[in-house]
Amino acid sequence: MITLRNMNEEEFVNYRSLFIHEYSQDLQNNRGYLSEKARIKAIESIDTVLTKGVVTPANQLWCIQQPDEPEDVIGILWLSITGSSAWISDFYIYPDWRGRGFGGLALCEMKRLLKIMNIDEVGLRVAPNNASAKALYQKNGFHITGINMSQNLR
Repeated sequence: MITLRNMNEEEFVNYRSLFIHEYSQDLQNNRGYLSEKARIKAIESIDTVLTKGVVTPANQLWCIQQPDEPEDVIGILWLSITGSSAWISDFYIYPDWRGRGFGGLALCEMKRLLKIMNIDEVGLRVAPNNASAKALYQKNGFHITGINMSQNLR
């Protein structure tokens, strides 16, 4: 069993740093950005959307916990919500907790809560080099609806 609970402000500060680091790495690995440009883009990506932190309208920030160890946050789930659709902006299981089935359990709990919130569709983007994430999502009922492409002009 997994619990998703609202993130608090202190946790958001830590999450913001983690997001910037992880997304910077993604931009460097998958889009060829140089380190500083990737960091700036990552900062812009979170700060222009989550302008009010954990209380930013149309966004849901959850900490993922397992009831057996409620003091441990094992991951983060950030959703952007528009009408009856949700978009997984970020889904992160901390490395020490990976490979134990918690990702799938968190997705099941997310879907249960989204149904209660009258959300009828959820989407996401997966980095092309993240085979384990693609497998996790497909195992949990997600299917490919397109392919994102980009070209760096600078």
